[in-house]
Amino acid sequence: MLAFLTLTGGAALALNSPLFSVRTVEIDGVDRSEAAARVAGTGIGEGALLLWVDTGVIDQAVRGDPWVSDVRVRRVWPDRVVVEVLERRPVVWIEGVLGWMEVAEDGTVVARADHPPPGLMQATVAFPDRDPGDRPADPTWKEIVEMALVLEADIGPTMVLEMRGSEMWTSALGHEVRLGFPIDLADKARTLLALLGGDVPTGAMIDVTSPRRPAIVAEDPAP
Repeated sequence: MLAFLTLTGGAALALNSPLFSVRTVEIDGVDRSEAAARVAGTGIGEGALLLWVDTGVIDQAVRGDPWVSDVRVRRVWPDRVVVEVLERRPVVWIEGVLGWMEVAEDGTVVARADHPPPGLMQATVAFPDRDPGDRPADPTWKEIVEMALVLEADIGPTMVLEMRGSEMWTSALGHEVRLGFPIDLADKARTLLALLGGDVPTGAMIDVTSPRRPAIVAEDPAP
């Protein structure tokens, strides 16, 4: 028993020794988030005893960044803390009342701006302004995000969605596109891509209000 207590006590002393203090906090997967600043804000850093590093505190702090979708924090003996971050990917800018909201693939607002920079689909639908980190449950919001996901690697970044009365419209590759009510927008996006991959007359209007029965309306002939 005495030998066991001696060994246990020795191990405890060793783990609490400066030899097992944090020398490196490694943060991986960061592009847009402020994970490093949030880790620093916990007060856990170089010199902390690795044994007493609370990974849950770091997890909670980093996860609070609206850009962060998931995070994994590990203690790596003898002297490292590793923070692995999975960031959200923005897919669309949605207009608010006072500005624009950059929205990620899961519908979360990740940033705000007075004017949207190029590179993502835009939707001038005038939703209520939401703060970064919010994820609205509005069905139209979700439909717009789903459409952006379908088109993000293709024509999406060149498109602007707008409401005309109760219907949604856009333009793609020089064609006016009637989307109809903002429902089934992902299916309408797939149908639009298929039509654009075919032979659409110059200036024709594309109607995908019914994605299973699309229509191409040719431009009126000159008198």
